[in-house]
Amino acid sequence: MSRTNTPFVATVIALPVLLGGCGVGTSLAGIHDAPAEKSGGASISSDSASTVSKRVIADAVSVSRQSGKAHDTARDKALSGLALREVDAAVTSKDRQSRASKEVKGLKVLAVSRGKDWPRAVLATSQTKDVQYLHVLVSQAADQPYTLFADVPMAAGASVPALAPLEEGAPAKLTKAPSQDVTAAADSWAKGVAFPAAKKAPKDVSVSDGFSAALKKNAKKTSRELGKLAEYRQSQALAKGESVQFELDGGGSLTFVPMTRTDTVTATKKLKELKIQQPALKHVLDASTVKKSLTVKHVETIAFVTPAEGKSRVVAASDVLHSAKGR
Repeated sequence: MSRTNTPFVATVIALPVLLGGCGVGTSLAGIHDAPAEKSGGASISSDSASTVSKRVIADAVSVSRQSGKAHDTARDKALSGLALREVDAAVTSKDRQSRASKEVKGLKVLAVSRGKDWPRAVLATSQTKDVQYLHVLVSQAADQPYTLFADVPMAAGASVPALAPLEEGAPAKLTKAPSQDVTAAADSWAKGVAFPAAKKAPKDVSVSDGFSAALKKNAKKTSRELGKLAEYRQSQALAKGESVQFELDGGGSLTFVPMTRTDTVTATKKLKELKIQQPALKHVLDASTVKKSLTVKHVETIAFVTPAEGKSRVVAASDVLHSAKGR
């Protein structure tokens, strides 16, 4: 009797690490170059900025990561902007976060916004275990306290160029429309880390930092492991929301922007089902397998240095699972 071949290969594929985040805290862990010590501040004194930073960051890293109205209210008081976006996503998806510890050591104010107008911003750095973080604190008005706007681990080996001296303050702005240089850098970076890779790599941005390298490496690994069973794609795009930009002392800027990463897996006729292993992904998907396609979205905070001359680059980045759809 002849044996009839089935139209689908009954192979169960385990989703690789990439679809659970690109490994912030592992791929980015290590002893990083500290941001430049030269700092500035005019909207508040350096002593006041340091005191405020210690209090706000301590409150923010300790705030509840649980769901529920009371917990949501507590987060809204301590967090804002990019940091709130990321933590809310982690609470919803039950994903691990870029910050794995409440420990904060070596806190140092790098800059504060120039002038007495509002909103005001403070840029600081600290270390948690072996990861260097960049923090941005923002106060929207005279009657509103500072909140933690961004809390982002630095990419391995990254450093921040010098900002204006503390007594001068650094020009800074909070905006929903980043400057053209920043949006161009973000678009070029997205092209540079996309999978499949673009035929022509962008020349105006570097993708050699630890975060970008991890994205590219994991994308290749994912595609290789899926083989002929499914097609894998990865893309990045600027997201709606506020960004914060500090001018650098030598020209250019350091800007924290919201981005969204989208991973898609499309099954071929050779795939019977795709088995989901990551708990957070199973939670947002409300399923443990898909048969035809899977789309996963992550919220990202990316800190770009766009210099007056030379290539733009990523100096800090975070990535948290937000949502998923499958069928």
